[in-house]
Amino acid sequence: MAQHAFHRHPHGHRDLVLAQAYNFYGTRRATVSSDHRVRVSDRNDKTGQWSVTDIWTAHDAEVTDLKWNGPFVGEHLATIGEDGLIRIWQEDVNEAANSGRRFKKIYEQVTATGVPYMSVDFRNIGTETYLAMITRDGYLSVCEPADHDDLSAWRVMWSDYLCKMPTRTEETGFRLSWHKEKLPAWPAILAGLDRKSLSLAVAVGDIVKIFRTDKDRKFYTAAVLEGAKGLVRDVGWANGSMRGFDMVATASKDGFIRIYELHTPGASSLPLSTSPATVDRHPQAFLSPQAKSVRSGIGAGLAGGARGKRDESAGAPGAIKQEPRLVAEMEMYGPWRVNWSPAADLLVTTGDDGAVRLWKRAVDGKWLEAAEIDAT
Repeated sequence: MAQHAFHRHPHGHRDLVLAQAYNFYGTRRATVSSDHRVRVSDRNDKTGQWSVTDIWTAHDAEVTDLKWNGPFVGEHLATIGEDGLIRIWQEDVNEAANSGRRFKKIYEQVTATGVPYMSVDFRNIGTETYLAMITRDGYLSVCEPADHDDLSAWRVMWSDYLCKMPTRTEETGFRLSWHKEKLPAWPAILAGLDRKSLSLAVAVGDIVKIFRTDKDRKFYTAAVLEGAKGLVRDVGWANGSMRGFDMVATASKDGFIRIYELHTPGASSLPLSTSPATVDRHPQAFLSPQAKSVRSGIGAGLAGGARGKRDESAGAPGAIKQEPRLVAEMEMYGPWRVNWSPAADLLVTTGDDGAVRLWKRAVDGKWLEAAEIDAT
């Protein structure tokens, strides 16, 4: 890939940039920094140049992560900081650009454990919005708005510690990534998974836990991704549900990028002509024996464990387990972040050497380095 395909520009912050995020269309970029500020820039469709829309102080400490909400409910940003707060900002287009007032704070929540948040992500299903965040001591919270048309009030769907609380001196890497597409992979739907299931990947120590919701909107553990020999520093869920399986990438302190596939047991026995449209017309014909024999939604709901969390030992409608397969391990120096392209044909990674690497799947199925960009 030619070097001239990329361009450099100053980030404009007064200190180290800690995270960046693009909107759904790739036309807006937001960065956060140790200088406590958020900086939003927009790309000119004709010239391709970026111009600053607004800069403002978002937290009273380092801002460590941010995410854009989807494009169907307005322009929103979620930020987390070392002050222990998560804040949601909504753009007010009536305010002048670069006024410092363009994005209004509409929601604020302090961490429940007294430990700062470490990762945050939005999930959209049409006009429905969901929010997940995890603290540095492994306390996960999944929230939904009281009204999906108004993101100024939220309620907790599920919150819990995902592991034993780490010591104060222990390095942690809790990161999370929603599956962002409208539907899960179709073999999982045919096996009984709810079409509107929420799917979340969370890095917990040296493993990644895959959580999904069943037909009662309770979370359960669908799979566990193993194989890392060090702390998992990042996780990314790829688009491409129609391929029939999910792909999840991880960056680990042991010096490897790993790619996993999530397959649904029994899916290989389904007719090749089967599709989501077919199952809509004949839903019962494609349910697995396990899915056909589960209890009613009310009965399964009463059998559930803690609020929002499914009792893993109890039967549940739509609690479909999946089989993870480690399909690739790519060695690189000190990997920190992974990010898929929208079409999931490229995986972008960064590491301690300051380089950005692009990985592409070859014809034989192997993942090979396609380009290296010196970002220093």
